[in-house]
Amino acid sequence: MSAMFDNAKEYRDFLKSVQFDFSAFEAVCEKPRKIVVSVGKSAAYMYEKFVSQYPEVLALPVLAVLPIGSDTGILKEADVVFSSHPHLTEKSFEAVEKLINFIKTHEPENVIVLLSGGSSALIEKSDNEKEAIELNEKLLKSGLPITEINKKRGEYSLIKNGKLAGMFASIEWFVFVASDIPFENGEKFVGSMPFFREDLENTHLFKCADSDLLHDALLRQLPENTESFRRFTGSVDELQTLLLSRIEAGSEAVIVTGEPLLKITSKSAGTGGRMSHFALSMLPFLKNGMKLWALSSDGIDGNSPFAGAIVGSSPEIPENEVPAALESYNSAELLDRYGLTVKSGYTGLNLNDFVVFLRKDL
Repeated sequence: MSAMFDNAKEYRDFLKSVQFDFSAFEAVCEKPRKIVVSVGKSAAYMYEKFVSQYPEVLALPVLAVLPIGSDTGILKEADVVFSSHPHLTEKSFEAVEKLINFIKTHEPENVIVLLSGGSSALIEKSDNEKEAIELNEKLLKSGLPITEINKKRGEYSLIKNGKLAGMFASIEWFVFVASDIPFENGEKFVGSMPFFREDLENTHLFKCADSDLLHDALLRQLPENTESFRRFTGSVDELQTLLLSRIEAGSEAVIVTGEPLLKITSKSAGTGGRMSHFALSMLPFLKNGMKLWALSSDGIDGNSPFAGAIVGSSPEIPENEVPAALESYNSAELLDRYGLTVKSGYTGLNLNDFVVFLRKDL
């Protein structure tokens, strides 16, 4: 396990080995006048995987909306719009107008959508942009489950909750979703779902990946006796309680995938996210050769430039520095100062966070 993540490149390479299931396209591929829209943190990655399975898609018009700083992969520069994440900005509203114009220009009968997490911030349309931005900021710090956050986003948005697809009722929408929401039917809430709603007969949804896919890929790299916890959606504190209970019980290896919740209560929060906060909180409990990976699969943990951290039982960080960093939500800055962060940049994959614990490093 450790060799896989000795550096950011190896981390990215592992994540890019995860395969998506686009087989549902077989029932769609013969439909006429198609275009492709790819939106989200995995927009370029999904498009590349999609055309590798169906090369004929390369001939279709495509528009992709990605976070600023993402790799574009095989996409041409003219086919890409860069937007902001996780904050709504002017670029979010500009991006959706470019997307709408793209659809109107090509007048398709069918739209193939490749949708991944992060789309809620990447594209937005609102009667009151300032109010939408302010509400999004509150939701980002709320500690609410992502399903609740995206429901609230859909209430004030003019495109979320299927409203964008509803603007083009004559078009058939075929939405392939890489779900970063580890709840039952979570794929229906990804990106606050602009392109599908169950009561819209012109929209169709297909899940092609979720956190279980990443979980299984990681599990194949771990010892046979690894204890496995999927779709974790509790708080970071509850995640700590879970892992400490397994350490105390003598577990040799543990994996947890999902989306822990971290409520930001400080008005002047520092640099970090769920995974760096969790990793730092666990430092005092790692003894005798123990090692912990706490990483975000999209490569960006919270407001930091890092994917998370890898920490062990011989930390260089003095224990008296840990409480202040946790209280100020400045975990990433402290961990990076001692060389414990992983800086991968956007990985192209967005299938939740994961934590791996090994009592003895492999």
